Amino acid sequence: MKVTMLYYDEDNPLLLQQQVLSELSQSSKGRVIIPNEDKLGKIIIAILDGEVKVLNSLGDRAFAAFDLEKQIAFEGDAD
Repeated sequence: MKVTMLYYDEDNPLLLQQQVLSELSQSSKGRVIIPNEDKLGKIIIAILDGEVKVLNSLGDRAFAAFDLEKQIAFEGDAD
């Protein structure tokens, strides 16, 4: 079975990420079994059937309006 996993990285919980996983097994109750190595360091939000491309997500416009890298550089220069 092929699925798309939506998750936040524990080290960067502000950016929604996705990963396509293939050849997965299902439990007797029909739930997809995600290998432990694919779960490590992730806050899993959803498992979607098949290969899915996220077009928009919460916060996309906010990140576009506020350039985080410039803000960090500005704060670092103040020292």
